[in-house]
Amino acid sequence: MDRVVVEGGKAMQIFKSKRSRMLLIILASIFAFGVTSASAQDKVKVKFKKYIVITKYESTEVGDTEGHFLMQYEAKDISSDGRFITYKRAQGDYIKGTGAHKGYNEVVDREGGTYFNKYEGIATTKKSPEGKPIKTVKGTYTYTKGTGKYEGIQGGGNYQGMMIGKGIISVDVEGEYFIKK
Repeated sequence: MDRVVVEGGKAMQIFKSKRSRMLLIILASIFAFGVTSASAQDKVKVKFKKYIVITKYESTEVGDTEGHFLMQYEAKDISSDGRFITYKRAQGDYIKGTGAHKGYNEVVDREGGTYFNKYEGIATTKKSPEGKPIKTVKGTYTYTKGTGKYEGIQGGGNYQGMMIGKGIISVDVEGEYFIKK
């Protein structure tokens, strides 16, 4: 039988029965295993630059506000080290070049495996002192699926960049992921 002891104004339960001690051992083991499993999932930091080239672009004028367009586009990009090739499908809702965008990436690792992520963010267009448009992008991404060595991928991060030429965007990516066992 278990008994409760009051010590220093706090109640403590003394486990005397075999059943209570066994339950305590099982719970402690489950907790220890859970902590070990979580720490065994090594987080991988991600930081790289990539260059996006828009390969297909369609826009439709909404008509409710001057310069309001819905856009759908596809793009390809390659990481600056050449290891990752991305196939992008996205859409945007822009008024005079500023507004929300979202899409999905399929990323092929030339060293094996593929992963997918979804992203969303804001594109902003401002004028330079010379009157030329400067388009920037900023947002977040989340991994949605992986194959091969990326199976079980979880995590995400953020990105920011700017248009450096017609249909070409330079983007810096930073985040982290782990492979769920």
